[in-house]
Amino acid sequence: MNRRGVRCGTVEPVFARLHTLSTTPEQAEQGREIVTSVYLPWARECTGFRGLIRLVSAEAGTTLVFTLWADEAALEASAEAAEDFGLRIAEATGATYRALEDFEVNLFDVENAAP
Repeated sequence: MNRRGVRCGTVEPVFARLHTLSTTPEQAEQGREIVTSVYLPWARECTGFRGLIRLVSAEAGTTLVFTLWADEAALEASAEAAEDFGLRIAEATGATYRALEDFEVNLFDVENAAP
């Protein structure tokens, strides 16, 4: 047990996909609206989807979208559709789609996940 009374132990690996886009503040906001209204409902129906984290830097003109997947199989199964969604969202908002990368998450510590 840790100091908060939560049982500590080995956590199964989680996998993440990172979409990187160049965006203006307006494009970032349009993208947020599309992600919440179109992408998230689709992703929530996918086997192994565990969540989404979206980071925006207006100063850098960059938007990062991390999707989290229960295992490598779920990550791979969603790959083609996820890339298509990313490209379509960039096209719809006028943003530049810069990169798509997959990762294994080896540390994830969030005390209170609410924004």
